[in-house]
Amino acid sequence: MVWGCLSPPEATTPVQAQSITEVQSNPQPNKVFAVQRKGGTCPKTVGFWTISLGYRNIAAQSETIVIADTLAIASGSAKLASSRNRFVEYQAPLQKTYSSCVGMANSPKRPNTLDASYRFRFQNGKVYFSVDLTNTPEGFGAGIIEHKIIGLRPYVLWQFVD
Repeated sequence: MVWGCLSPPEATTPVQAQSITEVQSNPQPNKVFAVQRKGGTCPKTVGFWTISLGYRNIAAQSETIVIADTLAIASGSAKLASSRNRFVEYQAPLQKTYSSCVGMANSPKRPNTLDASYRFRFQNGKVYFSVDLTNTPEGFGAGIIEHKIIGLRPYVLWQFVD
């Protein structure tokens, strides 16, 4: 056997191009929320993947990674719309099917918990995804320590320190 040598195939089989009309996320997001439609045609649900890591050294610390599944409903890459220490928001153009959507999907309110507030907002032909830590209880350090686009999707790493 000779390595690194390429030879043309003896016979070729025609391959039919397949059109992709919907992005299938695999695995499915582990957090899914129903979209509350106010107008237009909206997706039934939206979701994101999240994983939390806890540490205990000198202080209790928790880090959470969040990746929003905007590609399931968007026609292009997400872009950063706004960013502060405890808040970040992304936007992406909606697929033509959902471009008329006006609505929202929020994470449930859980008072006195160390969790972020997540929101998908639909308007003006775009989907907006935000992570909000501004309502963190007193005495806890919290902040968004990294945000970027990964695989055309919004990525956020946020942290609580006690």
